[in-house]
Amino acid sequence: MQIRPLMDNPDYLAQTSDLLFREWSSLALWADEEKIQARLIARNASDSSQITLVAIDTENRVIATASLVHYELNDNPQRMHWLGEIITKPSHRGQGTGTLLINALIKHASEQKMTELWLYTPDMQPLYRKLGWEEKETRIVDGESVSLMVLNLDK
Repeated sequence: MQIRPLMDNPDYLAQTSDLLFREWSSLALWADEEKIQARLIARNASDSSQITLVAIDTENRVIATASLVHYELNDNPQRMHWLGEIITKPSHRGQGTGTLLINALIKHASEQKMTELWLYTPDMQPLYRKLGWEEKETRIVDGESVSLMVLNLDK
């Protein structure tokens, strides 16, 4: 398995948007595959500090993805940098692929001199706590109760 930037290969874009669509198409933000692709292209433009990484198997297929995005939730301007769209294909879950992607994004954020990262999750709090994230609040996002968590990169 290798971790690469999404835009390294045009095939990764279609595979990644398909992965996101298949997992979350019941939610408005992921209900249209063309809009997912457009968002990924814009996010990964060369002049952007946002990035999407993909995990690639030995047959050059996307098996997982994760992104560093601006203002995943935009109600607090101090919470700019977020991890989002973290997903692994069901057939590859439980093998540490998501953790590798998360750690690669944390490294990237540190290199970019970001001081903290945010994320929200409905069910993966134990994993993120294990990786050093701290739960700050609980709220409803898209009709689902989620935990907002932060990772301080200044330590």
